[in-house]
Amino acid sequence: MTNVSLPRANRIRMVYSPLEDRLALRLTMASGEGRIAWLSRRALHRLMQPINDTLKQSHPAAEGEAAHDAVMALEHIGARSQVAAQRHQDEAGETTTPPGPEAWTHWLVTEARVESQHEEIVIALMGQPLPGTPDERLDPMPIAGLSLIRAHAHEVLRLMHAHAEKAGWSLDASIGWITADR
Repeated sequence: MTNVSLPRANRIRMVYSPLEDRLALRLTMASGEGRIAWLSRRALHRLMQPINDTLKQSHPAAEGEAAHDAVMALEHIGARSQVAAQRHQDEAGETTTPPGPEAWTHWLVTEARVESQHEEIVIALMGQPLPGTPDERLDPMPIAGLSLIRAHAHEVLRLMHAHAEKAGWSLDASIGWITADR
C-alpha cells in the first residue's frame, strides 16, 4: 500500500441506504471536500474481514500469532469505552468540529486494502466515480485513506457490523467476538 497515494479522510460517518441496499461512508477529507464511498454487501464483507484479521494479527499480546477471540472481545470492550469517552469530551465542547463539506462526490468502492502501520490500522479505499457507465470497469482510483488508532478501527468495524445487521446481510460469521459486549 505504500506505493499508493491516497487523499486523507479526517472524519467518517456511516449510513445504510435501504433504497440503494448499500452502505454509504460519508468521508470528510483533509482538504475539506466531501466524498461518499458506497459499499455493496460484497465490498463490505471484503473490507470487514481484513480489518478483523489485521486487528488480530497486530494485537500487542498476539506475539506473532493471531489474537484469540476472547482477547479481541476484551479489547473491543475497552475500545468502546475509549471511543465513548472521546465522544463525551467532544460533546462537552472541548473540541470544535469544523463545518462539513458544501458538496459531495460519490464513489463506488471496488477494492479495499487494510494493513497495520506502526500503532495504526490503515484502510485504503479504491474505486470508481459515480455515476458511471453500467458494466464499465475502470482501473481503481484512490478514494480515501483512513489512518485509525486501534480503538477507532474497532469502532469502524462495530458500525459496519451494526449496519450489516440492520440491512439483514449476515456477514459476521467469522467475527463472533464483536458481539461479546452485548
